[in-house]
Amino acid sequence: MVRQFIERAKQKAEYKFAILTYGARKCDAVEIWDGISRKAGNAFDYFNTLIMEDNWLPNFDMNEQVLIDKHIPENLEAIAADIAARKCWHEPVSEEEREMHRRFMAYSRLNPEVGFFMKSEKYFTVTNKCIGCGACVAVCPRGNYELTAQGVRCQGDCEFCFARIQNCPQKAIVFAKNEDDPLLGRGEKNPTARYRNENISLMDFKTANNQF
Repeated sequence: MVRQFIERAKQKAEYKFAILTYGARKCDAVEIWDGISRKAGNAFDYFNTLIMEDNWLPNFDMNEQVLIDKHIPENLEAIAADIAARKCWHEPVSEEEREMHRRFMAYSRLNPEVGFFMKSEKYFTVTNKCIGCGACVAVCPRGNYELTAQGVRCQGDCEFCFARIQNCPQKAIVFAKNEDDPLLGRGEKNPTARYRNENISLMDFKTANNQF
């Protein structure tokens, strides 16, 4: 969805910047975004990255992540100063970071032009903890969840953004068993821990998904 946004968005600003957030590895995300935007005739003036909590549940315990000081306020302040000064700069990408991305794509067997696009019904299960509040229906950016008379139904191509599993108030959504899958063969690091940025509310997610 981000790739499609970059390709289709028609920003008319004289100065365009992008801040790419990541939790553990940024790899060559700056070069990927730059390449897509330039191909679409929409080049950006400034690229920087911001390390934050890593919400990839198969590898990281959310309770541990929130305790790590990643110097987010200081980094944000520096980035804000750059943007205020209309600095033209692209954060450099090392060959090691490019290789990290190549290894991940080979390991995960994903097509970078397509993305994750795995079936929600294969990778996620709605347990009997579900109370039918409909939060998952509202926060899923692809609309893969439906509240029915028989409970919540989950199906469709998934971006693996984890919005609905992280934001379920009852922690009623869990990963399905996929022992042969390279991404989820080990399940979750901590199935009882979930995370949402303290500055973002559940209503913010719902409102964002209702913008047309």
